[in-house]
Formats: sequence, C-alpha cells, structure tokens
Amino acid sequence: MEAQGKSAAAPTVLNVVGILALFCTMSEFAILTPSIAAFSHHFADTSITTIMFANSITGIVSVPVSILSGAVLHRIGFKPAAVIGILVMSVGGAFPFLMPDITDYAPVIVSRVIVGLGLGVMFPVGNATIIAFFDGEQRSRLLGLGITIQFVFNLLYTTVAGYLTEIGWNYSFLAYLIGFGPLVAALAWMPEAKPLVAAQRQRSRQASKGPKEKVPRAIWGYALFALAAWTCVVTVQVVTSTILDVRGLAGPGEAALVINCCGVGTILCGLLFPYLVRLFKTRLFGVSALLVVVGIVPCFLADNPFVYALGVFVLGFGGSAFFTAAQNATGNIAPKSRVPFVSGVMTSMMNLGPFIGPYLFAASVAAVPSLGNDAVFPVLIALGAVVAAVGLVHPMKALNVSCAPGKSDACAADARSESR
Repeated sequence: MEAQGKSAAAPTVLNVVGILALFCTMSEFAILTPSIAAFSHHFADTSITTIMFANSITGIVSVPVSILSGAVLHRIGFKPAAVIGILVMSVGGAFPFLMPDITDYAPVIVSRVIVGLGLGVMFPVGNATIIAFFDGEQRSRLLGLGITIQFVFNLLYTTVAGYLTEIGWNYSFLAYLIGFGPLVAALAWMPEAKPLVAAQRQRSRQASKGPKEKVPRAIWGYALFALAAWTCVVTVQVVTSTILDVRGLAGPGEAALVINCCGVGTILCGLLFPYLVRLFKTRLFGVSALLVVVGIVPCFLADNPFVYALGVFVLGFGGSAFFTAAQNATGNIAPKSRVPFVSGVMTSMMNLGPFIGPYLFAASVAAVPSLGNDAVFPVLIALGAVVAAVGLVHPMKALNVSCAPGKSDACAADARSESR
C-alpha cells in the first residue's frame, strides 16, 4: 500500500481494517429513520415536524463539532477522537430504550443531541486518516470503500431498528449498541495519523517560513455543492417512512427495507467509484447529480413500494458518487497540513443535510398544500437539476488530479492552481 510521507510506515492490512471500522459507525444518525411514523403514533400530541426534528437535530449539532474536531485532530489525536465519539454516540443514542412509558418527546431530542456530539467528534477521523496516509487511486479506492462500508452498516442499522420498532417504539434505540463492535476493531488496529500530520505541518512551516497554509477557497464551493446534492438524498430518506405510511404502502419494517435500497445503491457506487472517476473524469459531478434527479422521480410517482425502492436505489448511487467525488476533490487541493480541518468541513456537510431535510419538507408542504406530503419531491427535483446543470457545464478539475506516491505536495499544488 502507498504510504504518505517518508517518516510513516506503510499501513498494514489490519491497520486499514481499523480505519475502515470507523465507517461502520457513521450511519448511526439514520437509525431512527424507519421509526418516524411509529413515533408519530406513540407521541400523538407531537407534530410530525417536531418528531422529524429529533432525527435532524443530530446533523446540525454535529456540524460545528465536526469542524472543530477536524481542526484539532492533530493536537488531540485521531484515535482518541474516534473512541470518545463512538462511545458518546452509542451510549447517548441507546438510553431512551429505558424510558418506554414517556409521552414527552424531549428525552428523545436530548438523546439525538448527544448522538450529534459524538458523531461530530468522530466523523472527520476516517476520511482524514485515509487522506493523510494515502494518495492517488489508492485514496479514491479507500474513500469509496469507506462510504460503501458506511452504508452496509446503514442497512444493518435501519433494518434492525425497523424490526425492533415492530416490538415497541423504544426498542429501535437498541440498534445504537451495534457500534461497540466496530469500536473494538478501531481500538485494536487503527493507526494514529497524528505524528504524520504534525510532521507535515512542520515541514510546511519550514518551507514557507511563514504562517500555516491556507485552505483554498474552492473547498467552500465544493462543500456547498456537495451539501445541495446530499440534501436531496437524505430528505427522501427522512420522509420515506411517512410517505409510505400515508400512501398505505408499508409499515416500519418494510419501510426500513425500502430505505435500505438507497444504501444498496451507495454500496454499489462505493465499489465502482474509482472506475466512475476514470470514466467520467471532471463530468462525474454533473452525471451523478443527474442520477439523483432520476432517482427522485419514481419516489414522487410510486404507487407501490417496489417502484419507490428502485428510485431510492438510483438516488443512493448518484448521491454517493457526488459526495465521494467532492471529498476526493477537496483532498486533492487541500494542503496536507489542513486535511483534518477540510475533512471536518466536508463531513459536516453530510451531517447538515439531515437537519435541512425536515424543514425543506415542511416548507414544501406549506408552499404547495395541494400536493400534501408529496410537495417535497418537485422541490428536490428542481434542486438536483440545478446542481446537475452546473456540474455538466462547469468541469471540476480538482477531481481529475492523479497523485503519484511521494509527490503529494507538488500534486496538491497543481490541483490548487487548477481550482482557482
């Protein structure tokens, strides 16, 4: 395997397993998605928007925490951040199971806030570690594999949570305890990237004889671009159990299976991502956003769960391709010393999408009341179409940079010059 920098030993296979174990916990924010309709029945006096708020508040809490975590990883250590984050997320997410008789929704919201704190701490670590240790196609392959693993566990979390909800509304929270398995693997095998990043920061300062390297402005453009596409994906996921319930198409367990089709698309995309980069190059952003639009259309029109499932499958494939491409592009143009911070920015965009989704849903219903709950789909189609048009017309050159081993600094400089 290609190691980043002369001072770092090449990660072993077990080291890679330890890194990828982190991605097993990154979909814990989706655990309650198939249970939203059941929650609305149990908490009958609580509005559906408030119930969705508990699912989405995790994202907004994790956004500033992710950025802060990414900024200080080189000081506190990558592995300690991962361990602390997973523990906080798993324990904080599971405790409402012990409160089956509550009728006040506040404890659920508190639980989701705690999940957001833990998620924000650990979320940047996986991508930042991969970008720190690897370059070129090896990096693309591992980033794609990471998101594949993330959504394999998304399938596990949502399926377990959906069928646990059939037992009782509070049983879904037990799915958070699955995170202890990946935690053990990370503790055993994850390599610490802190010395590698610290050495790179020192070399950068000595070379420049000035202040720390700046984050290229293009990073913020990629972040906002990724947020728009990812919001389309997660909004459909968030509303699926409600839509299927209102249409009389599925209960919580079946809704979990339908939602999981989005994860299946994401998994397939993760496996194929390096080949998608080769095939579409700088146009991958536009093509993948177009797939997002194509996936939303069947969800809007579906009168049976199979058509809806097909739509979310295509949606997951396109959305995963888009977001992984954005992460890869930002990794190419970011100075190595700023990779943890940039990783925090990008992962915060993934977490911000679930927060925006419920409010976009509520605003769409209010704006187009004649369509009811379906009003959100035309809005998402329009948003995705705008992103696709921009991606097809304006090639994103940073994605097409291929870094050779041992030449990461020069490669990043070339990428940054292309992105300006």
